[in-house]
Amino acid sequence: MITTLLFDLDDTLLGNELSTFLPAYLGRLAQSFAGTAGGERLIDEMLAATQAMAANTNPERRLIDVFSDCFSQGTGWPPAEWQPRFDEFYAGRYRELRASTTHRPEARQVLEAVFAKGYEVAIATAPLFPLAALRERLRWAGVDDLPYALVTNVETSHFAKPLPEYYAEVLARLGRRPDQSLMIGDDWDNDIVPATALGMKTYWVTPDGVAAGGPRPGQTRGLDWVTPHPIGQGPLTGLLAALGGLTDEPPALYGPGLPYLLTGNLAALMGELDDWPSERWTKRPAADEWSLTEIVCHLRDVEIEVNQPRLRAVVEQDNPFLSGADTDPWAVERNYAAQNGPRALHEFAAARKTSARFLRTQPASIWTRTARHAIFGPTQLVEIVGWFLDHDLIHLEQVKKTKSVEV
Repeated sequence: MITTLLFDLDDTLLGNELSTFLPAYLGRLAQSFAGTAGGERLIDEMLAATQAMAANTNPERRLIDVFSDCFSQGTGWPPAEWQPRFDEFYAGRYRELRASTTHRPEARQVLEAVFAKGYEVAIATAPLFPLAALRERLRWAGVDDLPYALVTNVETSHFAKPLPEYYAEVLARLGRRPDQSLMIGDDWDNDIVPATALGMKTYWVTPDGVAAGGPRPGQTRGLDWVTPHPIGQGPLTGLLAALGGLTDEPPALYGPGLPYLLTGNLAALMGELDDWPSERWTKRPAADEWSLTEIVCHLRDVEIEVNQPRLRAVVEQDNPFLSGADTDPWAVERNYAAQNGPRALHEFAAARKTSARFLRTQPASIWTRTARHAIFGPTQLVEIVGWFLDHDLIHLEQVKKTKSVEV
């Protein structure tokens, strides 16, 4: 059942032709750096840093950190020198760019309607700008005051469009599965194809309801195996009818999308715990509950000692038997409370990246390989990896709750 709608922003909720907006954006930004030593390299280094963000596939690096490293190296300016100028620009001259965009009154009509129907809504826009800039564009669209569950941005995202990992991280941060979510966007290769690669449903926003050539396979590099079938295509206002035509279907995991989801879950966890104060890692919300350190140690050891052996067994053996694993007692037996939480987080990250890489290198046929589980009986690899993902989401929610408790 679809509970969550992800909306693209530019040319979906707000008319914003990139060929018009980008030169105006770079021109005004250059004016804000006029007179700065080395300012003549600004645009070239901005474009290079943006390309570096778009290419990032490391779930341990936020896009803002990728940008900062690349931009500072290229310009020779430390962040303390250029960051205040960017902040001033987004609070001032950036607002002049509203004239380069087109207000679409139907955007608010549609969003108000889906909120009224009880859908959770997130803005899944290209996360190459700070939240302040995206909030400004939402204001130009006349929809900035609505209660979004998430607005993706450069400060918190680890991936950019068109990577499927971008959508996987969004889902993980929302605590949603692909079968619970639907992506609405205008760009076939940035919005529709990568969302479909995870097993999500989509709605394709097209001018006058017509798209030249109609639906086609993905052309994004590495996703040419994806052939989306949106629930509808046409103007944004057609979304409501398309949603009304949906029928409840039993959830079905989509095997090829699972490695992306494993990586997206990791990125969401990194986002929750990166920069978290060291003194808060060992605090327990209650005497019988785990601290952040204990949660992360649990995830690390389960990944290394349970998940990875199961993956190898199912891929390398015919219908193997998988024993049950009671891992909760490890917290006491291995004295997780005395371990180093941030170190355990990076050890988990290394293990999870290994798991995802192992699955990505296998043929498509692996997802139907069978196994016999001691508790759940006959199963397939697609279901087994689904258990890993569900386990992740349980502990992601536990991490959020643990962080929110005053201790």
